[in-house]
Amino acid sequence: MATEVSTTKQIGPSSHPGRTIARLARHVECAVATVDLTLSQYRVLGILGEGREAASALAEKLAVSRPSVTGVVDGLVARGFVSRGPADGDRRRVQIELTYSGREILGAADAAVDQRLDRIIALLGELSL
Repeated sequence: MATEVSTTKQIGPSSHPGRTIARLARHVECAVATVDLTLSQYRVLGILGEGREAASALAEKLAVSRPSVTGVVDGLVARGFVSRGPADGDRRRVQIELTYSGREILGAADAAVDQRLDRIIALLGELSL
């Protein structure tokens, strides 16, 4: 009887793109923690950095439930990083937007992420020598 040989490439734990992205996400999480933000808070601030949003739109963009967004936004409001206010032309609808402090903390978080990723790139460069 002939032995069947697999012709498919075995993907190791470090070579699958999903695993690599998960590791990078952890590095981003560690970087934003240095400015006292969670990854969820950073994601919300990043979206609001592009403009005001309703909670429902934030939830959709983040692919999470609206109650999840509400919890994160509540924490950001308490810290003065975002504010809630009526939408233009519709006082029943609430818009969420960055405050000045929110823009500052987002900039600090972006810088921390850049620094962390730059270090990873430098280490990868050293490994390839």
